Amino acid sequence: MTRQLQQAADGWRSTLGVPDEILAERIRKDRVDILVDLSGHSAGNRLLVFCRKPAPVQVSAWGHANGTGVSTIDYLLLDRVSAPPERRHYYAEQIIDLPNVVCYQPPAILPPVSPLPASQGKVFTFGCVNRCEKISDRVIGLWSRILDAVPHAGLLVKDARLDSMDLKKRLNDKFRAVGVDVERVLLIGHTPHFEHLETYNEVDVGLDPFPHNGGVSTLEALTMGVPIVTLAGRTMPSCLSASMLSAMDMREWIARNDDEYVRIAVDAAGNHARLAAVRRTLRQRLVQSPIGDTASYTREVERFY
Repeated sequence: MTRQLQQAADGWRSTLGVPDEILAERIRKDRVDILVDLSGHSAGNRLLVFCRKPAPVQVSAWGHANGTGVSTIDYLLLDRVSAPPERRHYYAEQIIDLPNVVCYQPPAILPPVSPLPASQGKVFTFGCVNRCEKISDRVIGLWSRILDAVPHAGLLVKDARLDSMDLKKRLNDKFRAVGVDVERVLLIGHTPHFEHLETYNEVDVGLDPFPHNGGVSTLEALTMGVPIVTLAGRTMPSCLSASMLSAMDMREWIARNDDEYVRIAVDAAGNHARLAAVRRTLRQRLVQSPIGDTASYTREVERFY
């Protein structure tokens, strides 16, 4: 990937290990017009370079599921679902609306989408493939209500960190505390990426965590034909999946409160024919949506620049 980027650019500078002040001065000398942050507050970020305002226009986008709070960054690229107009006064940056908060290009080699597992005689399975720290006590409480309402269903949870027996025990203890029989819960740890994607062939309906939704995990689920039930919140990280589902015209999967989240999941479990139809078309629907139309998305970014 680095080689591809180098070949596409007229100039290339490595910033690894370069102190903030020296990097800022180099950017000034290179007369960079638009400087773009792709890290936000994630590890290894260079926000202290942006604080020095080495370029006349500074932008943040894509690499961090929130604004930066840095007043020297002028613009933040989001969309109208992830950052509704009535909440934009909270941001330090001016919000620019793109067709969607992200675009996505699926891997070149993908597992085929399986038929709906429940239609093949398997136990109906809800699934969450996300980092375990996103699974709050409130999330577990709603999942227990869903499992109560669909008594023969199971729940699959996958995270690389579930290779830890200690983490497995802690998560199972949380399920027991709300009355869930842990025999109904399958906890899966790390697998290679292709096999990771194949996990979705065991899932009938995805359950999004909150208040921090899935990001890539939501996109991968949709690519594998699995619709996601999400609960839209009041912050950008809690509207990620709602943004993606809205871009695909799948707003019926977006809940606005706890009861709605439970209802959408339970109703989905009761209509296998509908789920099977959604599953057959979901990958193509994603590719044809603003999320998957990478060329048009790029034109919109270039138009803003």
